[in-house]
Amino acid sequence: MTSQSAINRRGMLAMTGATAGFAINDAMMKLLVADLPVSQIMVLRGLIVAALALVWLAREGRLSSLSDITRGTVLVRAALEAAVVLVYMQALRAIPLGLATAILQATPLMITAAAAIWGRETVGFARWAAVVVGFAGVLLIVQPDAHGISPAMLLAVITAIFVGARDLSNRAVPAHVPLFLIVFAASLANVLGGGAMAFAESTPWLWPTLHQSALILGAASFVLASTALITFSFRGTEVSAVSPFRYVGVPVALLIGLVVWGDAPNFWAGVGIALVVAAGIFAMRDEAMRAKSR
Repeated sequence: MTSQSAINRRGMLAMTGATAGFAINDAMMKLLVADLPVSQIMVLRGLIVAALALVWLAREGRLSSLSDITRGTVLVRAALEAAVVLVYMQALRAIPLGLATAILQATPLMITAAAAIWGRETVGFARWAAVVVGFAGVLLIVQPDAHGISPAMLLAVITAIFVGARDLSNRAVPAHVPLFLIVFAASLANVLGGGAMAFAESTPWLWPTLHQSALILGAASFVLASTALITFSFRGTEVSAVSPFRYVGVPVALLIGLVVWGDAPNFWAGVGIALVVAAGIFAMRDEAMRAKSR
């Protein structure tokens, strides 16, 4: 019989692979938005992910669940996913990958604050302190000046808010709905959102080069693989052991940003990143331990 520690190690490796995969996807998207319209990337990647998700559903024998795509909770979650992609890609045009990734890691803290404010969860002093520390870290990353926060940094913060809303919407989706049906619905929302956005963009669509086509296919593959890994990481594992490894994506994104674009955070941004990661890990472990004790 496999020991719990071995199962946890398996989950840690899966979570590490998932978060690293999402960081690689973001890097590919950042390379693409430098040359192609956002709408075109959303449509092309969305079509590929939708096709791959459909294949996965067929492999699992879950095609009969396609009717669940019309559920209101699934549609809301899909719309929020499309909003995340749209706003985040605009942010990636102008800010370093590592900073954008770090800002998104404040999402669990935003969810904690929202749950407490709405009265859905009792949050103790320790986790409130973590929220405050994490938000201070975000301020150090975005570094507002006399004119406020730069538009690109503001878009990254808005993305984090959308991610928090998307993650909260997950709780409303019935448990019997397959994960890859949710992915399929989100991909179709990206296709529809990108198609609608194409009418508002002044930049015409371009025929992708072989390199750009490879990046789009790679991004779609990493999204699907990372989604599968992040699901696998929680099967039979202890949440308190696995959850902190979601922050592995931050150093991976920072390393990619340094190697590919020569981006390195300044001192205060580095301090902010450390605060966001530390606060997030503390809050997640605290919540996991409380849930375990309950």
